[in-house]
Amino acid sequence: MRPMVENSSPTLVRPKLSLTAEERQYITQLAIAVKPDPKSDPEAFCSAARSAGANLPERVRESLQLFARSGSSTGTLLIEGLAVGPVPSTPVDNTYHVGETTMLARAQAMISETIGHLVAYEAEGFGRLFQDMVPTRQAAKSQTSLSSLTELELHTEQAFSALRPDYLSMACLRGDLSATTYTLTARQVGAFTPAEYLATLWRDRWMTGVDESFRVGGHDFEAGEVRGPMPILQGAPDDPFIVLDQDLMVSTTPAAKAAFETVLNVYRAYRDKHVLKPGDLLLVDNNRTVHGRSPFRPRYDGSDRFVIRAFITNDLTKSRYARPSNGRTIDARYS
Repeated sequence: MRPMVENSSPTLVRPKLSLTAEERQYITQLAIAVKPDPKSDPEAFCSAARSAGANLPERVRESLQLFARSGSSTGTLLIEGLAVGPVPSTPVDNTYHVGETTMLARAQAMISETIGHLVAYEAEGFGRLFQDMVPTRQAAKSQTSLSSLTELELHTEQAFSALRPDYLSMACLRGDLSATTYTLTARQVGAFTPAEYLATLWRDRWMTGVDESFRVGGHDFEAGEVRGPMPILQGAPDDPFIVLDQDLMVSTTPAAKAAFETVLNVYRAYRDKHVLKPGDLLLVDNNRTVHGRSPFRPRYDGSDRFVIRAFITNDLTKSRYARPSNGRTIDARYS
């Protein structure tokens, strides 16, 4: 067992940052200066976003840097009050790539490039830096970002992959009051899991499959369709990381199954709740935090929830072998 200890815990940023009117206006001016097209020239786009992000208001920049260094008590950082600009109709699926054309996506890119580097995945979201998270009829009951009528179960983003993102960024163009994003931190798991189950979580007792959204298109993966064994908790005892997928993980022993169910009970009892509204940007620390989402009922009339998603890595060099063109998109076979 790796015991949880409280001493020498890192300083944590406050989990919510509400922008002033002056900060909002200044960030909008910076976003306007991010001119390159994220589709045709993603590297130039990211470079422009990083340069603009260096001029973010000091309070905002310092909060982002602290969050990147040590996270927050909720494993998230909510920035509220970003300018949204004209909001397009919510598309019927994620093939139209509407979000990447908005001013909010430019602000999202500046913030993302301040805490790390934007990265894309060929097997997810068509290999684009931004993905439209919108409800679709075909995927309404799936375990994907396009679902709506069923709860999106607790998971680490890309739990199966060694090249999973370090952060998940979600910028809200149009909200839905019944759609709640849930988060739970590894610290909460450590604090509320009984000792007899906690010890198992640090052991290689779980296998996991590849996300459903990554298997669309019939990709062949070098690491295969099943990964593991792996632990759920890992890293520093006083600042643990967590990898978990409620839908895809399989316990290899009865003790592991019991520990897994205990974590799910902790999640239901202690999870944090976030209802995104227009102008909100939620950053999720994908190393320290797992997340899910409540069901909601879409109308499919252009007025449904519309969230722009992006992935962020701390270190582009760790995926260099998986990006043969040295761009921002990781080849599907390395997922």
